[in-house]
Amino acid sequence: MEKVIICLAALAIAHGSALAITTEPDSTEYVKVEDILVSEDTHRVITNPWSSNWFVFADGGVNAFWGDKPVGKFGDRLTPQFNIGVGKWIVPGFGIDFQFTGFRSKGDKGVEGIYTYYSPVYYDKDGKPYWKEKIKWWDLNISALFNITRLIYGYEGYNSPRLKNQFIASIGIGATHHYGLPYGSANEWSCRVELQYSRFLTKAKAVSIDVKLRGLFYETKYDGVFNHQTFDENVSLNLGLTYYFNPRGWDRYTQRTTIYKQYNLARIQELNDEINRLRSMPVAPETQNLGIVEALKDVVTFPYLVNFVIDRVEVVNRERVNLGFVAEMMKATPDQRYLITGSADKYTGSVARNKWLGENRAKNVYTILTEEFGVPEEQLELRDLGGIDNIFYDDPQLSRSAVITRIDE
Repeated sequence: MEKVIICLAALAIAHGSALAITTEPDSTEYVKVEDILVSEDTHRVITNPWSSNWFVFADGGVNAFWGDKPVGKFGDRLTPQFNIGVGKWIVPGFGIDFQFTGFRSKGDKGVEGIYTYYSPVYYDKDGKPYWKEKIKWWDLNISALFNITRLIYGYEGYNSPRLKNQFIASIGIGATHHYGLPYGSANEWSCRVELQYSRFLTKAKAVSIDVKLRGLFYETKYDGVFNHQTFDENVSLNLGLTYYFNPRGWDRYTQRTTIYKQYNLARIQELNDEINRLRSMPVAPETQNLGIVEALKDVVTFPYLVNFVIDRVEVVNRERVNLGFVAEMMKATPDQRYLITGSADKYTGSVARNKWLGENRAKNVYTILTEEFGVPEEQLELRDLGGIDNIFYDDPQLSRSAVITRIDE
């Protein structure tokens, strides 16, 4: 009898420890609690440590040069170009990179310059003279990156099949060094502008194939000829690969917010009346467990879901209160065994991380039931599913859970 009364009293006052309570005329109780919410806003993420979201890349292609007084065919201006670099995404839509680029420029020029020193004089069909120009150079620059796709659509989440195609723009400054001159070397500032299309090979987004349209713009003295145009430029079309190191990706933005939960005072009063009724009647020892089961049957149903904050395994206090009721039901049915299955949202986190989350969510529920509420260990089994598809209402939040089910033997 004492167990029954204690259990029903707990049901009646379980939410009385909330921070504030107001009662409405319709006998509905609103309880103020503090909770941690995970934002589903795809444009809000948590900035990860400096060691996260680094990448390396390499690409090569064909380069076309335009300097002062160009003449001749377009094909005569084409040379190979290669690029290597390293970068970091600070947030999904913005990052930086450092890039080394080289290594030749050439073309026909209608005026002599310092890079035509080995060229004889040629004449076109109209009898006008021109010279062949060859420039050896390399360029080192730093650029700001803008992921246009994520700026528009937001961050898709860990291991998401979405946004495998991404468009990136960048702009930066650098320094160009000329070498192979008969009298030494030359240097000037440069500006880099680039448009990039990336296609990721898997939903983990570790490797992408990149197509890059790149322009390098220089001071007009780049080709050793002045005052014929504002700047000289190399324009290239390249194909390459990018590899993104772990850890990659971002966590969703979380915040502590106030939530009001609603309870029906009429139901609480019914439980209080039941407590008073049970106090007034004797109960045989062999029927005490039946009384507990009867009192709890409208409160605890199976399967029972314990929900978790994204990327966390700690059981919050409101779930611990409910697990107390679940524990009483379990202890009242000692012959019944239960399975605790932990899981994670399939599209948030790596496979290894989701396996760890599922395993430890189930273990923490198991520990609370056995150590805090005294459920016999032989009544419980553990299992983890790792990352799974949405199981309720197409809502990924509900997949971040541990589910308790009866084992029917």
